[in-house]
Amino acid sequence: MQQIFTPISFGRLQLRNRIVMAPMTRRKAKKDGIPTPEIVEYYKRRAQGEVGLIISEGTGIDSFHAYDTLTVPRFENDDQLAGWEQVVNAIHAEGSAFAPQLWHTGRFADNPIGPSACKMPERGDGTLRPEVQEMSEHHFAQVLEAYINAAKNAEDIGCDAIEIHGAHGYLLDSFLSPVTNQRQDQYGGSLENRLRFPIEVVKAIRSAVAKDFPIIYRFSQWQLDDYNQLKFQNPQELQVWTDALKNAGVDILHVSTYDATAPGFPSVNDKTLCGWTKELSGLSCIAVGKVAVSLTFNNAYGEEQDEISSPQPAFDLVKNGEADLIAVGRSLIANPDWVKIVKRGDWKQLRSFNKDLLKDLI
Repeated sequence: MQQIFTPISFGRLQLRNRIVMAPMTRRKAKKDGIPTPEIVEYYKRRAQGEVGLIISEGTGIDSFHAYDTLTVPRFENDDQLAGWEQVVNAIHAEGSAFAPQLWHTGRFADNPIGPSACKMPERGDGTLRPEVQEMSEHHFAQVLEAYINAAKNAEDIGCDAIEIHGAHGYLLDSFLSPVTNQRQDQYGGSLENRLRFPIEVVKAIRSAVAKDFPIIYRFSQWQLDDYNQLKFQNPQELQVWTDALKNAGVDILHVSTYDATAPGFPSVNDKTLCGWTKELSGLSCIAVGKVAVSLTFNNAYGEEQDEISSPQPAFDLVKNGEADLIAVGRSLIANPDWVKIVKRGDWKQLRSFNKDLLKDLI
């Protein structure tokens, strides 16, 4: 445990410990995408709780296609950035580092676009989603510009890093999947073609920010509308992806799984997906999934009780060299002082997560 709670640096990204606050969407901004004082306080409380790196909830990169509801905070205009600068300053004042997660919801957006035209499943409340429009050259150019502007804005207001959301079936991730990407041009077909646009985004951002400004990239095997999907069938396919990300300029990979300790390719060995990613890429990696909770993400928002559990199996990933940082999600929602509680050995005193905590939580 001492290794988890001691300072560590990744280039210019200096952290007081190896605990990361995972990005968790709450949709609590004003309808113009401006972070509220309550959002500032929400992140400040986790910084006061001594989290090493705080990654924001998904922040929309533009007002055209990126967000799925008006109350998703955005990272685009001066008023929105002024709100985020208050978040950055509050977190820094408490000794934590901050990275906004740059988010384009793609097929799930209020005004959806994606690699291919398609119909989407109904929303949770039973209402129909708009039909997804296939991206044209105009869309590609607009999205690239939005990512570049958001990344430059993040650096300008003093963020310590950025995270690109490339997971869970949202825009960039939907290009990787042969199910959601049916294109017949240079962006579809082979794995190398399907990863082309996400890599173009990374390269564009890398060229727009300082060479030492850290870029984190989050990816997953699963999608929100297909929890069992495997984009990478074996370590060889995963290496094509991780090599491309590394060569494009990514510094840290955030490996999103249902269970951080589960084997990535069970037919090969017991190494986790984060462990495989770290070995194949040579990059620093964040492991996330079911840390200090009992339910996997896809079961956590139903009626079943999400009990607390020991974080030690996740910590062992760092000890065993399969991860550099451990991201905590739901348990940090329930326990702003999570780091302090676990550090003193009292993890059994943690409050369990309940979906109702998302309603009014600060």
